[in-house]
Amino acid sequence: MLLLALATTTGPAPLAWAYATGNYSWAVAVSGDGHYAIVGSDDMHAYFFDAKSTYGKPLWSYGAAGYVRHVAISKNGTYAAASDTNGSILLFHWPDPGPSPVWRYKSDSAIETLAMSEDGGYLVAGDRHGTICVFKTELADPLVWKYVIPGGISAISLSKSGSLAVTATQGGLVFFGSVSSLSSHTWVFKEYTSFPQVAMSDDAEYIVVGASDGYVYLVNSMGQLMDKQRLGGAVSALSVSSARLVMVAGSTNGNSSLYSIGKSLERLDSFNAGRSVVSVVISENGQRIAVGNLDGAVSMFDRSFATLIWTFSTGAIVHSLSLSGDGQVMAAASDTGSVYLFDESLMSANRTASGGPSMLVAATIVVVIFMAVGYFVGRRRNHALAKRRLIGLDGSVE
Repeated sequence: MLLLALATTTGPAPLAWAYATGNYSWAVAVSGDGHYAIVGSDDMHAYFFDAKSTYGKPLWSYGAAGYVRHVAISKNGTYAAASDTNGSILLFHWPDPGPSPVWRYKSDSAIETLAMSEDGGYLVAGDRHGTICVFKTELADPLVWKYVIPGGISAISLSKSGSLAVTATQGGLVFFGSVSSLSSHTWVFKEYTSFPQVAMSDDAEYIVVGASDGYVYLVNSMGQLMDKQRLGGAVSALSVSSARLVMVAGSTNGNSSLYSIGKSLERLDSFNAGRSVVSVVISENGQRIAVGNLDGAVSMFDRSFATLIWTFSTGAIVHSLSLSGDGQVMAAASDTGSVYLFDESLMSANRTASGGPSMLVAATIVVVIFMAVGYFVGRRRNHALAKRRLIGLDGSVE
């Protein structure tokens, strides 16, 4: 029991800074290099941060026409985008002077999802009426393709290879192929359920969808069902790491599960905090897994759910989590409007300054060993005393 307690002990959360927006904060995106972050708030503003800032003050903010509930950012933070419930899509370029967008586009209805390519070259948006818009960000007239599918858009995934997959509120996974040569959809995959979550491997060979029926579905690039696994409760969050070809999914029943992706889905590990999962994310390199729950708890794990590194309570629903590519920097957006930036390099620095984690672990192990040795020595001594007492009573040993 002592050794088990040692294995599950966590350190303090490496909170670098926190910033309070003026209303609920629904969306956050951290650049792949961990240097920048963009946040959307119901105070009708988008905020752009230097993630390495000491005080967490935004580099700039921009007022939108509606609630800003979706954001996206390129790997190096050069391009960032935000969308609002008024149907506006805004593209920003850093470090252009001032917070003014490079361009803006007005859709006919509220934007429901937003995705950007790693290099920032393409931006894809889906609205409440089922319209998908693909933009080439560097063009003066950026809209290069527009397509409508029945129902509203639930989720969008844009693979590193540039393939586009979309799910709709009326059900179905719609695959379009490369955004550089779009015409119509390539295929549609349907089940008797809706797919509120979608994610792809880098090469788009594997597409994973999370369904309202509580199953995670694995579909190949030809639109064929390869496997499905029951998570339990509606799938509320989904994230894929192509480096390890693993996927993490969270559900409304509080369960989060890690699966390997191949010809089938193999469950590797699971974690249940007892509260509905609102957001999960796995870093691109697969080294970190973060889970955000309905009660405001954020938990950070190392590679699997077997090793909990740290936990943090925001005190409100965690609507969005985002990780840098190496998993060292994470941002969380909460229902209070607060944005939290965590940086594990701070944790390493603090531990090194105080003697390093190896010294702490070694000291703890020594204490456990001494306690264990003391326990067994005491038990042996008590056993010997009992034998002497028995000999003294009747001259024999029982």
